[in-house]
Amino acid sequence: MISMMKRSARTRLGALLCITLVLILSSAWAAEDASPEGEDPLSVPDHSTSITILNPLDGLLADSGDDSGFVQAVAFSDGTFGIIVNPSFSLGPFSTRLNLTLKGSFEFDPFNLDFDFSDWSVPERGEDESNWQYGIKVAAHYSRFIQTFQFGNPYDPLFFRYGKLLGPTLGDGALISGYVDRTVGILSSKPGINMMIDAQSITKVPSGFHLLVDNVFEPTMNAWRIYSTPFAHERYLSTLQLGLSYATGLRTLEEEEIRRHFFGLDFALPLVDTKIIKADVFTDFLFQGFDVSAPEIGLGIRSGIHGRLGSLFTYNASITAPLYGQYWASFFTNEWAVSSAQQLILPFGSSRFEGALSFTWPKQEVFFGAKIASDLINGSFENNRMFANLRFDHLIFNLLSLDLRYEKLYSTTKGEGFFEGLTTLRSVDIQVLALIKVKPYVISLGATFAYDEHARLTSTIDAVVRVVLL
Repeated sequence: MISMMKRSARTRLGALLCITLVLILSSAWAAEDASPEGEDPLSVPDHSTSITILNPLDGLLADSGDDSGFVQAVAFSDGTFGIIVNPSFSLGPFSTRLNLTLKGSFEFDPFNLDFDFSDWSVPERGEDESNWQYGIKVAAHYSRFIQTFQFGNPYDPLFFRYGKLLGPTLGDGALISGYVDRTVGILSSKPGINMMIDAQSITKVPSGFHLLVDNVFEPTMNAWRIYSTPFAHERYLSTLQLGLSYATGLRTLEEEEIRRHFFGLDFALPLVDTKIIKADVFTDFLFQGFDVSAPEIGLGIRSGIHGRLGSLFTYNASITAPLYGQYWASFFTNEWAVSSAQQLILPFGSSRFEGALSFTWPKQEVFFGAKIASDLINGSFENNRMFANLRFDHLIFNLLSLDLRYEKLYSTTKGEGFFEGLTTLRSVDIQVLALIKVKPYVISLGATFAYDEHARLTSTIDAVVRVVLL
C-alpha cells in the first residue's frame, strides 16, 4: 500500500512538473508562435508553403494498442486546452481511425473551467440554404472526426480510402504521380477520396475505374481514369489497354490562381503481368485547355514504361514532348520548388525526361517517393533535379511521425554527375517536420535548410522544439 501511495505521489508530481514546463515553454515561445488575431489557437496549421511551428493538437495520434496514447491532452499558456481521443478499429479489409477532440479554457483566479462544444454542435442553417446544401454543411462539419476510413488495399478488386491523399498515382502517372496533399500538416486529416474498382468480374474483360479527390466538400484537385481492353477477343490486340483520364486542379503562383483542365488518352501493352510484377510500355496523347486563367490550349505526347511490384511499389520512366501551344508539365506535382508559372511550362521543341519510384502503404500511412527529371533544350540537358520524400503520417512504432524532403538542382556551372551530386550539398533544399513521442512528452520539430551552389548554408528557419503533456 505504501509503495502504491509513493508511485501515485510521484505520478501527480510528475504531471504537475510537466504542466508547469508546458506553460513556461509556451510563454517563452508566445512571441514566436502566437496565433493571428481572431484565429483559433487549436486550429490545424498549414504547412503547404513553409515549415512552421507545429500545433500540438495537429493530430497527436497513437496506436490503439498503447493505452497511454488513447487519451491525450495539451494546454496553452493563454488558458486554452484540448483533450484528444483516438480510437481505432480494424476488421478484415476494413479499418478506421477517429479523432475526437474536446476544447476548452480555464482560469485560476478566480477558478473557472469552460468547455467548447462547438465542434460537436449541429451548425446553424442559413436562411437561403437548401436541404442539400445544409446536408453537405452538416456532413463537412462532422467529417473532422474521421481521420481515415479504408477498405481493402490498392489494386484490390475494390479499394476505397477516405482521408488525406498520400502518394496515389493515376494510371501511368501522366497526370497524377505520387501525389501527396501538403495543404495540411503531418498527422492532420482531410476528407479526400482514393477509390479503385476492378470491374473484370462484371465486364468479363480487364477494365476498371480510379477516382481521386483531395477534398470532397471543397475540391481543389480531382481526377479520374477509366480503362479497358476493348480488343480482348482479337488475336493480336487482346492485351492492348486503352485508358481515358481527366484531371483538374487549382494552383496559386505569384498570387494568381491558375486552374487547368487535363485530358489524356493512353495506350499500354504489358511486358510482364503477374500478381507480383507488372510492367507496361505506354504512349499518352495529352490535351490541355478550357481554362479561363490560362486560355491557350496545349497538346503533348508522352511515352515510356511503368508498372508496380505487388500493391505497394509503383514506378515509371518517361519522355514528354509538347506538340502544340502552351504545354504545362507536372502541374499537380508538389515536389519541385515552383515560384512562377513559367517554371511549369515546357517550351515547344524541348523534351522532359522523368523517372519516379514510390512506396505507398496507405493503411499504415507510410510513403516514400523519389523523382528525377531533366529537360532537353536546344540539344543540351538543363534543369537536372532530384527529389525524395519520406513521410510517416502517423506515429510509427508509437514513436515518430516524419515528413523529410530533399530537393537538389544540379549545378550547370559545376558539371556535377548524378551520383557525384548526391554526395554534395550544392543547390540542395532540405525540409523536416517531425513529431517524436517520448513518454510522457511529444517533441515537435520544424526546420528548413537551404544550400547555394557552393554548398553554403543560406538559411535555417523555424527550428522549434515544443514539449507537450499527454
